[in-house]
Amino acid sequence: MLLTYLQQAFPPASGAAPRVRGYRGGYLPGERREIERGVREGRIRGVVSTNALELGIDIGSLDAVVMAGYPGTIASTWQRAGRAGRRAGSSCAVMVASSSPLDQFIVHNPDYFFGRSPEHAYIQPDNLEILVNHLKCAAFRAADWRRREVRRRGFADAVRAA
Repeated sequence: MLLTYLQQAFPPASGAAPRVRGYRGGYLPGERREIERGVREGRIRGVVSTNALELGIDIGSLDAVVMAGYPGTIASTWQRAGRAGRRAGSSCAVMVASSSPLDQFIVHNPDYFFGRSPEHAYIQPDNLEILVNHLKCAAFRAADWRRREVRRRGFADAVRAA
């Protein structure tokens, strides 16, 4: 909804690409790279994003971040705010609070946010779902490693080394 409003407020020149784009994890990698390139090159002037930009993706020289509500954790808030100002110069991060109780707590108790360190990430190592996904990842990486070794050493030497 916000993306649509901004695209209407800042229409592109005739025949040009939109100056404001959406950005989310569901886009194909090629689409995301095109948006990142557009921001770096200055063709795209604004990005409306989900938490996809929270993941450490550096899309260039963003000057400001406007968060619609409190993301839910101190760590997520700093991650999102940190998307701006990654190159040089000043930057700005703003959180526009909603009427939700959590948003209202944060704006009325800024020491809770600014006086604390980001939360620690915890996982339950015996969680079967986590273990299965880690096993899938390890198998994929092992297969990738084996392919590289076969290319580098030849099949017989790679098998002996394993």
